[in-house]
Amino acid sequence: MKKNVGKWLIAALFAVLPLAVIGGVLAQQQRSATVEVRVWQSVASPDQYYVSIRSGDGAWSDAASLSLATLSESGEHRYGDVAATVAMPESGALAVEVRVWQSVASPDQYYVNVRSGAGAWSGAAPLSLGATSGEHRYGDVAVTVAIPEASAPGGPGGDETTPARTIVIEQPSTPTAEPEPEPAATPAPTSKAERRAAAAKALAERQAAAAVAREKRQAAGAEALAERQAAEAAAKAERQAAAAAAKAERQAAAAVAKEKRQAAGAEAIAERQAAQVEAKEERQGAAAAAALAQHHGAVAEAKEKRQAVEAEALAERQAAVAAAKAERQAAVAAAKAEQQAAAAEAKEKLQAAKAEAKAEFQAAKAAAKAAAKAEQQVKAERQAAVAAAKVKRQAAVAAAKAEQQAAKAAAKAEQQAAKAAAKAEFQAAKAAAKAEQQAAKAAAKAEQQ
Repeated sequence: MKKNVGKWLIAALFAVLPLAVIGGVLAQQQRSATVEVRVWQSVASPDQYYVSIRSGDGAWSDAASLSLATLSESGEHRYGDVAATVAMPESGALAVEVRVWQSVASPDQYYVNVRSGAGAWSGAAPLSLGATSGEHRYGDVAVTVAIPEASAPGGPGGDETTPARTIVIEQPSTPTAEPEPEPAATPAPTSKAERRAAAAKALAERQAAAAVAREKRQAAGAEALAERQAAEAAAKAERQAAAAAAKAERQAAAAVAKEKRQAAGAEAIAERQAAQVEAKEERQGAAAAAALAQHHGAVAEAKEKRQAVEAEALAERQAAVAAAKAERQAAVAAAKAEQQAAAAEAKEKLQAAKAEAKAEFQAAKAAAKAAAKAEQQVKAERQAAVAAAKVKRQAAVAAAKAEQQAAKAAAKAEQQAAKAAAKAEFQAAKAAAKAEQQAAKAAAKAEQQ
């Protein structure tokens, strides 16, 4: 009986153990954690995405770069994976993998899957990048991730069974967190052909926008580089000119100071030699102690004089440098003022010469017009006289014809002479104006040099 009871207990124990193991496994599989995923999109470069995650109200992780370059088998979505670590309040750091999907037909429609290690992918949660922060658009979504085991991931359309990971982890500057918007989803296209056509159109638009943005950045960079190079060249030229002027001033001041120091040294040597001679003569007629004291006094006096001369030479050198600088600045300002005055005077002379030449030309033109009008009047009168002479003096036709031809030749000669005179006067005025302009330019250039 006891043996039967023992066997029954052992059988019951073996029956309970699998249930306990299964219960433990089920409890382990039911462990989960809720993480918040934020997806950023660059406004200037729409193909650049970044992903940050956090647990509850914890700190956001560093933004990791994401590329949606993998096309699903159905061609309806693009997706990319990124690995990150989120700080959990109770269990410490949790390594997760985030997959972001983008609809090809509706590029503003996104989904997010999350899994822990080799665990099961979460359901596809819709995401809307509806908020803006400076240079980025972003959106948040809360996803529950199972810890730790394992089923195949399912995409938004359920057409992916094995994840093809393309993980690129970088550390860009993390955009500032903003209040969480509500995610929204958009309807999918009706047919596969429409979805592929919409995908091709969206891809072409994104590529065109990226090309335009890239060209603008390159043009702005080239313009900024040219401006920076021009500014650097101008600054370098100014620095070189200032260095050359300062060097010339220093050399001149050094030469003046050197001459003064040499003169002061020669004078001090002469004085010291005279003092030594005098001290020697006095020393010969006095006691050794008195002579030594006088010698020390002469040396001290010579030293004081040398120091005074050196101080005076330094002051004179500084004054000479300041005076040279002031004279150079005054000369530059005077030359600039003279150049401006000469340019203004030349401009005024040129304008006056142009106005005078124009007035002379108009006067000559008016005179020529008046002469032509007078000639027409004379011609009319001559024709009237010819008609009257033809009626009255038929016998004097030959004489009248000769007079008519002579008058016509004289009028033509007068007209040609007037035109030649006007043309000569205009050319002379133009040559004089040009000569005055060249003379003014030469004078300005000579004054500038």
